[in-house]
Order: sequence, then structure tokens, then C-alpha cells
Amino acid sequence: MEKLNVNVAIERGLTTADAANRPIKLIQFGEGNFLRAFVDWIVQQLNNNGLFNGNVAIVQPLPFGRVAELEKQNNLYTVILEGLKNGREVQSREVIDSVGKTVDPYQDFDAYLALADDPNTQIIISNTTEAGIALSDEDSADAKPAKSYPGKLAQLLKRRFDKGLPGFLIVPCELIADNGVALKKCLEETAEKFGYGEDFVKWLDEENTFVSTLVDRIVPGFPRDNAEALWDELGYRDDNMVKAEPFLLWAVAGSKEAQAKVDELIPAKRLGIDLVTADAVQPYRERKVYLLNGPHTTMAQVARLAGFTTVGEVMNDPTMRSFIEKEMHEDIIPVLTLPEDELNAFADAVCERYSNPFVKHALDSIGLNSVSKFTARLLPLVTANVEAGRGLPKRIVLALSALLATYGGLAEQPVNINDSDDVVARIQDAAADRATFVTNALGDASLWGSDLNGIEGLTEAVEANVAAIEQDGIQPLIDALA
Repeated sequence: MEKLNVNVAIERGLTTADAANRPIKLIQFGEGNFLRAFVDWIVQQLNNNGLFNGNVAIVQPLPFGRVAELEKQNNLYTVILEGLKNGREVQSREVIDSVGKTVDPYQDFDAYLALADDPNTQIIISNTTEAGIALSDEDSADAKPAKSYPGKLAQLLKRRFDKGLPGFLIVPCELIADNGVALKKCLEETAEKFGYGEDFVKWLDEENTFVSTLVDRIVPGFPRDNAEALWDELGYRDDNMVKAEPFLLWAVAGSKEAQAKVDELIPAKRLGIDLVTADAVQPYRERKVYLLNGPHTTMAQVARLAGFTTVGEVMNDPTMRSFIEKEMHEDIIPVLTLPEDELNAFADAVCERYSNPFVKHALDSIGLNSVSKFTARLLPLVTANVEAGRGLPKRIVLALSALLATYGGLAEQPVNINDSDDVVARIQDAAADRATFVTNALGDASLWGSDLNGIEGLTEAVEANVAAIEQDGIQPLIDALA
């Protein structure tokens, strides 16, 4: 079977000879599955519709990466979308021909710096993992390249400054709060460390536009479980194909001027792509964390004790689906800040994503580090409900109860526990005395960040749930709240 390359793609009408000659308009730090199925897919849609007329230059941010593998296929690869959208099953395959160049700065540092010389290039996007927006003690202006991502970016921006060219729209996609603010701060510190001078720092501030973002698309990546079947279907071998869900959200926050620049340079809204520009990204981050990730955490605790193993199984069971939907609409949405109709629409979209028949999302994997996930995703909803005078959110409280019953070894249904040894030991030590188990476990501020016994009625509710789980299992409690 032929491997995907430019000749194969042209012969089959999957690209054109001119596609590779589009000007480079976007520099992308990161060649992983997510950016290729998210940003580069969006650029492809814009190019398909005559709204961008530009290509992406991908920079490999680490010494080991996929740039060489992409180059073997002339930077072509296939995005496979599979899932549900607006109640309909989506299955599409599309060759992405909008990656015009790849650069490994560890192999060719001069080619990396030369990316700054092109006046057509106006956008920089990155996804270098949550740890990427951080400085390194090993960073040096003379390194080829600097060790950290901010160090590498500072070197590129200094070259741009020295050439007397305009700055960039800089769009970090790393999953940390206020990522644009954090990246700019790192660059300012790096400029001082590298001795780049006050003129450069002024140019960095005045000529570049930094925005903060939230990205959301489930990207399972290379479909190893059915790669051979897909190659047979496509008629070529693609070692870089990437699978994703149809849903995506790109929330971008900044000043009014920054929002206008985003809409001008990345006109995705004109195609109905869900790129949202706003004054702040926090409401969208809360929406995702609490309405997407929060019920996932509930499932990992409650549904596993009822014998379920995947998200799909949960959504295909009428009782469990009702339980999760009521958690969204009765326990979560009333205490979030975005408009209710927008939150309801997002909740409906989340349920579609949960029900994706093409993705088997294991509850055991969601259950990894459950205590920290509960603390980040669900505990703030408990306090928000109580502070709003709404009382305890019963389904979230049941998730906490199931977590304690599981970690404390009191649940009849065996469930895999995958958490830090210290966390597990603390809860199991508390469970050694059944009479004081719940009080001691909830009172351990090292687990939850505070003593949860101070939340009115919580200790008594969790104690009652744990006792019921211990005696009769969790299903009667689910039935009562579904």
C-alpha cells in the first residue's frame, strides 16, 4: 500500500500542487495530535473556503518529536472526525494540506530563527503542555535553541525585532489559567535575563498582542485499534493520521482590540466554527471544568460502584443518564455565571460527546487521582450551592461519599484505585475506625484544601450515604436521585 505523500494526494484529488506554496502565516509550537486536529484543522477549513490563504510552519518544541515523521509524508496527514453532532452521526476523513513547513530547531537553529523574517507571518500559536509556559535555569541567549519554550520564543521575537518587522498575535493554548498573561510575563523575565534591552521589552509590549485561551476538543490521537482498516478504507498508509470528535470550542480572551485582531486574522466564526472572543476566558473555563469534567468525575465514583466501565455505558443506561443530566441541570448550572440558555446548550452538547459511539472512554482512566479531581471539579460546586442558599447538591455529595467508600474499602463492588500512595493511605487510615471515618477523612485539609466538616450538613449526609453503600450498595441511592 502506498504511503501518503504529495504525489498520492494529488493523484487522488486530495490536494493541489499549489497548496504547499501558500505563504506561511502562522508559526505553531507543537506537532502533537491536539494541535494538528484542532488549530491546523481550523486553518484547513479556512483555506478550503478562501478565508486564510496561508499555511502553518510547525516548530518541534522538544528534542524528540514528530517533525521527521511529518516530513516523510510531505507534511500531509488525515484528520478523522467521528462522533455525534446535533443528534447526527459524523464520520469524515480529510487530508490536511495546510502545513507548509516543519522546523526542528535542535537540528537547524538558523532555519528556526529565519521564520521570524517573513512579513507574511502574523500569528504564533503554541501547545507545549501545561509545563511549557515556565522558565528554565538552563535558558541562555546563546543556546541553540534555549531550553524552555519562553526562551525559544524570546529568541525568535528578538530576531523579529532586529529585522524591524511588526509583532505577532500570540495565542498560547496550554491548559493553564490566563495562559497569555503567564507567557508574556515569562518573556519579559527572559528578555531581562538574556539582556535584550528596554527597546525590545517596549516592542514586545506595544507591537505584540497576547491573548488567553481555553481549548476544548477530545482528540484520541492515532487510531491504533483500527489503523489497518482505515488505511484500507483510505487507500493509502498514513502514519500521522489523527482521530478527533466533531465538537470543538476555542475561547479567546483579551482587550476589544485583541478580540478584533483575532477575528480578522482567524475568521473562523464566518464558517460557524465555535471560536468565541470575549473579555475573559474564565466563565468558559468554569463551564468546561464543571459541566464536562465535573460529571466525568461523578461517573468515575458513582457509576463504577454500580458496575459500569465506560462513559458510553453510563449514557446508554436510562437511570444513570438521568442521574448525570439532573446533576448538570440541578446541581451545576444554577451556580455558574454564564447565561442559562448557553449553559443548557453546552450541557446538551456534552451529553452528545459523552454518548460518542466511536470512543470508549474508560471510567478507570477518569478515576485517576480522584481526590484532586474532586477538589478541583466538584468541591467548588458544593460550596457554591450552600453559599447560594440552595443546600447540598445531592448527586455531588453522593460522588464524594462513593469516593470515600471506595478508598476506605467499604464498597462491595471492587473498583480500581489509582491515586498517590499518600492520599490512599490517609483515607484508609481514617477508615480504620469506622465510627469516626467520615469525620476524620473530611477533616483532613491536606486532601481537600480545608476541613470539609465545616460545610453545614455535609458530614451527616456523607455518613448516611457511606453507611447505605456499605449495607445495600449504591444503586438504591442512584435510583432515588435519577
